[in-house]
Amino acid sequence: MRAYLDHNATSPLRPEAAAALHAALEQRLGNASSIHAEGRAARRAVEEARAQVAALLAVPAGEITFTGSGTEAIATAILGVCARLPAEKRRIVVSAVEHSAVLDAARQAAASGIEVEEVAPGPDGRMAPSVMARRIGLDTGLVALQWANNETGVLQPVREVGQAAAASGAAYFVDAVQAAGKVALDARAAGAHLVAVSAHKLGGPQGVGALYVREGLVLQPLVPGGGQEGRRRGGTEAVAAIAAFGAAAEAARARIAAEAGRLMRLRARMETRLRALFPELRIHGEGAPRLANTLNLGFPGAPGESLVIALDLAGFAVSTGSACASGAVLPSHVIRAMGGTEEEARSAVRISSGWSTTEEEVERFLDALPAVVARVRETQAAR
Repeated sequence: MRAYLDHNATSPLRPEAAAALHAALEQRLGNASSIHAEGRAARRAVEEARAQVAALLAVPAGEITFTGSGTEAIATAILGVCARLPAEKRRIVVSAVEHSAVLDAARQAAASGIEVEEVAPGPDGRMAPSVMARRIGLDTGLVALQWANNETGVLQPVREVGQAAAASGAAYFVDAVQAAGKVALDARAAGAHLVAVSAHKLGGPQGVGALYVREGLVLQPLVPGGGQEGRRRGGTEAVAAIAAFGAAAEAARARIAAEAGRLMRLRARMETRLRALFPELRIHGEGAPRLANTLNLGFPGAPGESLVIALDLAGFAVSTGSACASGAVLPSHVIRAMGGTEEEARSAVRISSGWSTTEEEVERFLDALPAVVARVRETQAAR
């Protein structure tokens, strides 16, 4: 029996989301922009989901825009703001440990003449508010900071950085794709103008995301055409997927505290066993506040890609801490930004649990891991 320990890549569909998805498909709902009965039923489904996603962020439903993914929500936020920045504020500040979707959008903005500054974290992967505040000036038009890192799970000081952004008059974007459904979120208390989330990271379907846009902030649409989503995102809404997103958001929000406690206990169990098995083990982000479900490990002498393949053959789904581009596994930019070496960046392995993870799966993983690591190290040493 396989064990799925890669929830940060995508979390299996929750039963509540599957039920909402099937119900919406079986009802054969119409286009949510149509005024006939089928269209009105579709609109009700979309607006119910909008309220459910809004509750996850503690914001008004009218400030939620549905998108085709978390990546699209991120690009809409960053490029949509940058397209309207005045000449005196064409500068953005981002953390160096952001998801590649954020960094790539920032670099695309740089190609249009926006100045981009990437700020490095401390060795534990956490951004120092004082360091971020020193980089944010009156010429800053946008500040971007993730709520939680997708590789290490490190939680960032979003509220403190939001205060620095407000003092400079900059728009503040928070990527909450990994944090949503895992920790309690309050976008307004954090001072955020924009927050991105994604359905499939919290047990919803793939192919749908959402962007919180604070009332009064005007964005240049990334996807023009049509009047959908308050004219912020053209295109017919994916009604069934959106309905399932709403159901997943509601289920995740209702269980945040209980799930965080359960997953924290599982993570503590893993860390205790792993320390005993591997005294040389590196736990990236250790010492910083982290998501309860995330454990990023480094086994010296065992490349992360080789470990992922070997664990897959042994029946365990985990991932490296690096991004894959065109079939080539690249060193983790997150570990490098934290001061890690090239070898450490290539050796990172991420274990991420979630709503479907059981204690039995974790125990099987811990029992199998020593032999897998030994085999990979032997193969590596023989090269």
